Amino acid sequence: MTELYKGEAQAILKNLSSMPFKDCYPLSRGCLNIPTCPGIYAIRHRDEGILYIGVAVKLRRRFKDGHKAFFWAFLDYCTPDEIRIAAELMGYQSFQRAENLETLMIRSARPRYNSLIK
Repeated sequence: MTELYKGEAQAILKNLSSMPFKDCYPLSRGCLNIPTCPGIYAIRHRDEGILYIGVAVKLRRRFKDGHKAFFWAFLDYCTPDEIRIAAELMGYQSFQRAENLETLMIRSARPRYNSLIK
């Protein structure tokens, strides 16, 4: 992957990591506060940092449909004050390169809940 992707991935990872926790989206079963647009997201724990990195064409749908059991387990284990969603919103044209960025970010941050990428 090009150096451009690496630089962009590091910049997004930095934004997701340094976003004030209070500005991240609280995790809830209805997910109504999460935007519907495309983006790269990080599940963050208040004290432990990034737990998971992902990409979605429609963020809200991803949390309502795709990760239900995974995130409900977080809600049962942690309070919404401990777990939040940081997101870098993207346009649909920018989203085409998002999977490459996600891969680079996972390799760099190594969140404990992401699958190992070969």
